[in-house]
Amino acid sequence: MITRAPIDPGSAAGMLQAAQPASAAISRFQWCDVAILGSVLLAACGHLMIKAGLNAAISTAAHVLLLERLLIYFRQPLVLLGLGIYGLGTVMWVFAVSKHDISYIFPITALNYVLVTLGGMFLFAEVIPAKRWLGIFVVIVGVTMMQSAGRKSKR
Repeated sequence: MITRAPIDPGSAAGMLQAAQPASAAISRFQWCDVAILGSVLLAACGHLMIKAGLNAAISTAAHVLLLERLLIYFRQPLVLLGLGIYGLGTVMWVFAVSKHDISYIFPITALNYVLVTLGGMFLFAEVIPAKRWLGIFVVIVGVTMMQSAGRKSKR
């Protein structure tokens, strides 16, 4: 049987050993936060790509039956790419929900309203009325207030 000599807490090896649990906790914290942010960003990007693909197909799909129109839409590369990106965001969301209370992270998804509106304005030249900007401001304030209450449990 092999036994190890005790490690001196003041030595470099002792400090490294003591720091490992903390670094593992920080690593989990960071990956979960990346998953939360990634799920929001990827969902918004997916929605914007789907819209771009639908815009490209609109002229061809204008005068056909519903089933034909859906087939035209789903043959658009940007629609398919948008769905894939949105799916990747969903995978990240599942990871995030497995690590935090849903009541903590779900309000963060409201930032999709902000990102998609900005994307609509910059990518599609949509005009955003003042009342909608006010609503977006309320969303941002609401998310900030809910998140300032702090995290609940991490799993």
